[in-house]
This record gives sequence, structure tokens and C-alpha cells, in this order.
Amino acid sequence: MHTLIALKGFADILVAIVLTVHPALIYHSTPARLISTHTGLHLTSADAAPGFNQAIACMVAAVGIAHVVAARCGPAARPPILAMNASWALLNFATCATPHARATGLASASQLFSACNHAVFSVALYISERDSQRKRD
Repeated sequence: MHTLIALKGFADILVAIVLTVHPALIYHSTPARLISTHTGLHLTSADAAPGFNQAIACMVAAVGIAHVVAARCGPAARPPILAMNASWALLNFATCATPHARATGLASASQLFSACNHAVFSVALYISERDSQRKRD
């Protein structure tokens, strides 16, 4: 079992539970507020669209479950997990950097925080995979 992928999966499941029960813990967390202060991106409010917030929570839970399953599937499952997390980070960074998204409120501090988290995980997974490959060679 790949521990890093499994831990990411369990963390995503925990995030999904928090998004369901008390989303402000994430949307108005210290990191989100700091990002908002330094970038001008708005803080997300689950109250503005509770149904959409719950859809996000379900998606995050499904992604978390997929990580836990992938962690048990061996090395062949790792490239798609890396691709999914890296593309999540890249697409969210791009959204937050786009003037139109910033002006219309599509970009948010929690979105940029999520992009950073996924980028860090992607780099850590890439390094872990590279080191594992070197040991096998």
C-alpha cells in the first residue's frame, strides 16, 4: 500500500466531512484568511450556495475514496493519481490567476489554498515515485 496516497485519501474524506458539517472551518480558516488578505481573493461562503457546497463535499469524498483504493492497487495506479492532483492544482492556479475569474468572483482564497495543497502533494508524490524508481533500478 502506498502510504502517501492513502493519507491524502483519508485527509480528503475528513475535508468532505468538515465541508458537510461546518464548511466555515475550511472556508474561513487562518490560511484562507491570510491568502484573502494577501491576494484580494474573496472568502468562500457555503451559505451562498449550500447545494453546491454539498456537491463539492461529495466530490471531495469520492476523490478521497479513490485515493484510498488506488493506494492498495500498486504502482500502476500512481500515475493517474499524480495526474489528477497535478491537474487539479494547475487548473485552480490558472483560475485564480485569470483576471476574468478574479473580477467575476470565480476565483477564491479557498480555491487558491486547495491549489497549493494539491501542488505540494503532487510534488511529494512525484519525489516519492522518483526515489522508489531509483531504488528499483
